[in-house]
Amino acid sequence: MTITTYIYPNGFKLIHEKVTNLSASSINVFCDVGSIYEPSNLRGASHFVEHMCFKGTKRVPNPKDIFLTYDKIGAFLNAYTEKRYTCYTVKCDSDYIENVVVMMSDMMLNSTFNKSEFKKEEHVVVEENVKSEDVPSNLMHDELTEMIYKGSSFEHNVDKLKYHDNKFDYDEIIKYYTLFYKPSRMVLSITTSCSFNDIKRFLKTTDFVKQPGSTQEIPPEYMITPCIKPQDDIRIKIIDMKGYRTSHLGISFRVESSDKYVINLFTTIMSGPMSSRLFSLLREENGLTYTSSVYTNYHKVYGDITIYAETEKSKVLQNGKKPGVLPLIISELKHLLKNGITKKEIEMAKQYKKGALKIASEDIDNLTGHNGENYLIHPTEEVVPFKYLYEKHYKNITVSDINKMIQKYIRPSLMSVALVGPKIINETNLHKMLNDIKA
Repeated sequence: MTITTYIYPNGFKLIHEKVTNLSASSINVFCDVGSIYEPSNLRGASHFVEHMCFKGTKRVPNPKDIFLTYDKIGAFLNAYTEKRYTCYTVKCDSDYIENVVVMMSDMMLNSTFNKSEFKKEEHVVVEENVKSEDVPSNLMHDELTEMIYKGSSFEHNVDKLKYHDNKFDYDEIIKYYTLFYKPSRMVLSITTSCSFNDIKRFLKTTDFVKQPGSTQEIPPEYMITPCIKPQDDIRIKIIDMKGYRTSHLGISFRVESSDKYVINLFTTIMSGPMSSRLFSLLREENGLTYTSSVYTNYHKVYGDITIYAETEKSKVLQNGKKPGVLPLIISELKHLLKNGITKKEIEMAKQYKKGALKIASEDIDNLTGHNGENYLIHPTEEVVPFKYLYEKHYKNITVSDINKMIQKYIRPSLMSVALVGPKIINETNLHKMLNDIKA
């Protein structure tokens, strides 16, 4: 497997990874636009524009004909919006790559934003948000995001129902689209058995390459606010959702993204394998919860690590005469601060991570996403191939590295907590319980 990159004269970027003996290819086109760029009057615009790029172009005005282009070749087509970027994905038979990249370039660069489709799609986006916000775990995640990244552009979620209290201004959305959707802000990542020269030849006929470059600067109102307000105490949000039998608990700690690989190995110790600490503590030893995990998010400078558990509302605080989910997690965090992790645990975590990465590397979609995201966000750095991540970033992590990370981040002054479900505790009492972690 070989990774090759190329920058076209108009600024469009290509990153190609060669694989053998596969008839399918994975294509991701990343556009450097997401919720972090949105001014207050355009919250949710990046997600909405993503939807509109499927609603017709000058060449293919009928949205159904766009879908038929992919359906006729059995291709998988999707898109998603993140805080940092918007990504359009296709997986298809390699024989159809040329047609696919032509269609993707037309969708992304020549969307017409038909006014009737515009109005209809606003309703679709509202419905998507209604569905999302009816899920307690999604609300929990949104609240944690706003607390962790308070004071920066990253505190605003990609989309929320409240963003659509007022209709979008059509001209403002067009301005936003034309400002950010241009070749110089895009990266095409492809994993395929086709050669690098073949892909360059296919792209030569697309608007990704044919459209001229742009020197237009991003106006100040769209610029990122990178700073984050200092935090000196626990941040708490409790949302009372009557009618639910379960409670969703999230305990997050703000981290620095430069420590991501040490943190990732720590999360493997805490959650992932069936021998992990959280699984053993909550499920195997106490029979408390079927769903628990530790997950991470990383941005260019800051990120977060979140301990999540869903349990019956009566078991959040107490499990009969024994501690419930919340006091058990607090006790585990205190134990980590006092005793750290063991050599046996890190050896197990490394073996698990090595095996998990090897399995994940057999999915070409993982390679494509990894390559494109890294090339977009860190264009001047060499992209480490997915299959070498373990050797490059995990192999040499030590017990001391993880224990130092625990001391650095697992503390109340970096903690945000969200509890969503039937109300079982007030903020004052919850704060007292959580503050015990530093004891």
